[in-house]
Amino acid sequence: MAIGNRITFAIISAVFGALVSVACWWLYGLSHSLNYDGPGMDPVLRHWLTYLTAAFAALGFTLRERAGDIAGDTLNAIFHFEINDTSGNTLGAAAASIYLTIVIAAIWFAVPL
Repeated sequence: MAIGNRITFAIISAVFGALVSVACWWLYGLSHSLNYDGPGMDPVLRHWLTYLTAAFAALGFTLRERAGDIAGDTLNAIFHFEINDTSGNTLGAAAASIYLTIVIAAIWFAVPL
């Protein structure tokens, strides 16, 4: 595979990594998680964006099209952690998309950048 294709996959994965990092920053950095009770881990958005975006970009460069599965699995793990679902039962794509829409709307309207 050409290096240009790998760079393209790295850029796409970095975008997904940025979305995951904003979700993690909101839930765990600012301590808005339903299941995490304690002080915020790291309230600086730049730290979350830097490390998670770089990690996802590296995964996109090495794994190419399979990196999308990792981004989806990461969002799925965050979702199941937040609803406290450890039995392996899934709620379905509709419930996950509704939850993600609510989280994105909360971030959009509540966080001053």
